[in-house]
Amino acid sequence: MQRAAEVMKSGLTIAYPTETQYGLGTDALNPEAVTKLHGIKERQENGPFLVLVEGREAVGSITEKIPGPAEVVARTCWPGPVTLLLPAKPGLPQQIVGEEGLVAVRVSSHPVAQRLPALLGAPVISTSANLTGRDPIMDPADIAETFTDRLALVVDGGVLSPGPPSTIVDGQSVPLRIVREGAVTANSLARRTGLEVEGGSAVPLVLLVCTGNACRSPMAEGVLKTLLRERGMDKEVDVVSSGVAAVSWGAATEDAQMAAWEEGIDISAHRPRQLTPQLTDEADIILVMSEHHRSRIALIDPHARERSFILKGLSAELKGRRTSGYRKIEDPIGRPRTFYRKVLKEMRGELRKSLDALVAYASERRARVVAAGTGEVEP
Repeated sequence: MQRAAEVMKSGLTIAYPTETQYGLGTDALNPEAVTKLHGIKERQENGPFLVLVEGREAVGSITEKIPGPAEVVARTCWPGPVTLLLPAKPGLPQQIVGEEGLVAVRVSSHPVAQRLPALLGAPVISTSANLTGRDPIMDPADIAETFTDRLALVVDGGVLSPGPPSTIVDGQSVPLRIVREGAVTANSLARRTGLEVEGGSAVPLVLLVCTGNACRSPMAEGVLKTLLRERGMDKEVDVVSSGVAAVSWGAATEDAQMAAWEEGIDISAHRPRQLTPQLTDEADIILVMSEHHRSRIALIDPHARERSFILKGLSAELKGRRTSGYRKIEDPIGRPRTFYRKVLKEMRGELRKSLDALVAYASERRARVVAAGTGEVEP
């Protein structure tokens, strides 16, 4: 990474991984380097490139002020796949400033993409690693082959799974305005910020609930997002997890992260979230690990119990069939890592079997909510 920063300081271009796609990057404050990047991508139009900074405190290098709504977005969505349009600081290279005098900036949650601006000492250009008009390239070997000698260096972060780019948001006023739909949906943006959002799609929300939101539900969240992405449905459904007794700090347990990583699922950026009445009210379907969790949901929001389902045996329950026996996804806390793997595979099997039915259930309820406007909708 130090070598990558030195390469960019010399005006050359690299490829590097982010949490959404591979990006092509160079020093965003070097006009000649940015012009050269236009040629590398064979880009005809002169539209501005998005830039990455290392953290919220570094935004001052490219904007003189952050409007109040944008500050809320930055506080609740960074680091992560949300790009903010902010008033550009005078003197910035023309290639990163839009016609309205705005610059597109974000803080990535990927450790490489987050560290590079710090090592460079300047914002880093972030544009998808592809020739203009073609699909983004997810394999670093294919990137090297496509661009041959046009790139100085490729930071190998492994083969990434195809997924949507960052969501671009104009945060100068309320309602927030989604300029480009991406990895964070309008529903999710409104839920995180507590602000009204304009634009984007009102997609259904699937909520996964366990106790501490540190192992079972984040693993299930990662699995479900992966299954949806494999089916090309990741922009059609929003997925989030929480815990009935979660604390708002820390991360998923190390064993949960490793069990997920072994299946090609990255939950390292997960942060535990406490279950709230707002979450249960917004959720179109709630998947729990045991009857205990369903009872706790009933205490928080009685209306939500009817759209709460135990993950084990979900496929049969969604079809209206009774399932016999004690149904519970066992808590792996304190167990060997092999047990985490067993639990993850069990949840993946249940989610795969019921994927079509749970998406249909959530979509039908979301459609009723939209048709009814505001207010509570019966399950």
